[in-house]
Amino acid sequence: MNETPLYFGREEEPLFGVFHAPGRAPTGLGVVFCHPFGEEKLWSHRVFVSYARELTELGHAVLRFDYRGNGDSGGDFSRSSLTTALADVRSAVDHLRSLSGSARVSLVGLRLGATIAALVADEMADLDRLVLWSPVVNGAGYMQELLRINLTTQLANYKEIRQDRDALAAAMERGEAVNVDGYEMTYPMYSEVSGVRLAAGPHAYQGPCLIVQVDRQERPSPELQQLAGCYGSATLAFAQEDPFWKEISRFYQRAPNLFARTTEWLDPR
Repeated sequence: MNETPLYFGREEEPLFGVFHAPGRAPTGLGVVFCHPFGEEKLWSHRVFVSYARELTELGHAVLRFDYRGNGDSGGDFSRSSLTTALADVRSAVDHLRSLSGSARVSLVGLRLGATIAALVADEMADLDRLVLWSPVVNGAGYMQELLRINLTTQLANYKEIRQDRDALAAAMERGEAVNVDGYEMTYPMYSEVSGVRLAAGPHAYQGPCLIVQVDRQERPSPELQQLAGCYGSATLAFAQEDPFWKEISRFYQRAPNLFARTTEWLDPR
């Protein structure tokens, strides 16, 4: 196993990543992982590591990394936004190409990371493949879910709600930060993600795309079906797994059904 921790990107706010070199004859395919937001990043970390290692055993080069203000990357989380995350993924794609020599680079993203991957793919016509695990399709709805976490915290701490979601949004617009599970979210992130409608219309990226509904039970997702229709070459699949990006009783080191479905599509040899 050849894993190299490294920094790359802007000197003033370097991005931390881990490069997983191919474990056998390289296939020429590189994969950049796009992690989710906040606590979802924490709970899904081990699954990301495990899948990166599985891909390298197949001969693929993988780069896992933290967006600026996240994990071990430079910068302040409260200054991060959707715009900065998109730039960071583009930088990661370029860096993986320089590390591995892979001209063919694909993106694998989870939750908001999948949304970020989809938006980057619209800007980078030379991406090889796009894999979206349970993407956030409605950005406004997702942001409201995050604000609801703040309300729950208020109830736990004060036995009452002192600021409702409208008041929290207004506070961010005034330049204040809102705490969500210990993460200081500010208006740029809130407003930019709120404006995302991933299934609103055709995407510029029309290459191969895998959209995976990750759920305990197989039940059709209308919004993912609509999203699949926005791509010219999309495969909509289901993987039976617990929502490992949440705090659940079962410890998730691997997501075998998700891994198998993704690998079968990504590398059908």
